[in-house]
Amino acid sequence: MCYTVSIFSQTHVIETDLGQLFEDASEFVPYVHVSGFSHPKLPVGVAEDGIRLMRWGLVPRWTKSMQQADEMRGRTLNARSETAFEKPSFRDAIRKRRGLLPVNGFIEWRHDGKLKIPHLVRMRDAEIFTLGCIWEEWVDPATGGCEETFSILTTEANMLMSHVHNSALRMPVIIPRTERAAWMLADEREHVQPLLRPLDDGLLEAFPVTREVSKIRVNRDEPQMLEPVGETITE
Repeated sequence: MCYTVSIFSQTHVIETDLGQLFEDASEFVPYVHVSGFSHPKLPVGVAEDGIRLMRWGLVPRWTKSMQQADEMRGRTLNARSETAFEKPSFRDAIRKRRGLLPVNGFIEWRHDGKLKIPHLVRMRDAEIFTLGCIWEEWVDPATGGCEETFSILTTEANMLMSHVHNSALRMPVIIPRTERAAWMLADEREHVQPLLRPLDDGLLEAFPVTREVSKIRVNRDEPQMLEPVGETITE
């Protein structure tokens, strides 16, 4: 699972890292951390179309009303990579509309008895890394308004994430820089499937942060909440 991310780099840093330009950088809102359940608009790199702001929580094209769309969003923050090619909500998107969500990190909770301890997970040697996501374009039948939405793909946990996310043993699909083009442009399932794997061990690090993080869905201006309150884990 992956329900809380951090994306606070400046737009030019994101553009340089992805090698793409924002469609409209003025609308980008940075977050120290933000919960998917607040359904924020976040930057998603899309093949030849650059970086577009999309709402977190995929709404399938066949959704019939805004009420149904709002109900759907909370169930589609993540898409399991093992079943995405079969699930009606995701199967068209994973074949035709894959993107990259640039983040500075994400938060996951380690269970220790009755305690849930939030950890910030990030790359050891990079400011930004990219999560594999799928996206859809939904048109509200009542208004004709169009909205782009996305889900983050998840996979089995690697060694570090097995320790951090010990309740579910899952992690987001992380697309290494060398595989970004293949991820965006692959035409066949047989070329996409190998990319839906846990990140190699030794590339991530994690450390506990204040439990106040669990109480706040949207944090734009308190970076101190992501400071370590315990030892850093690297494997």
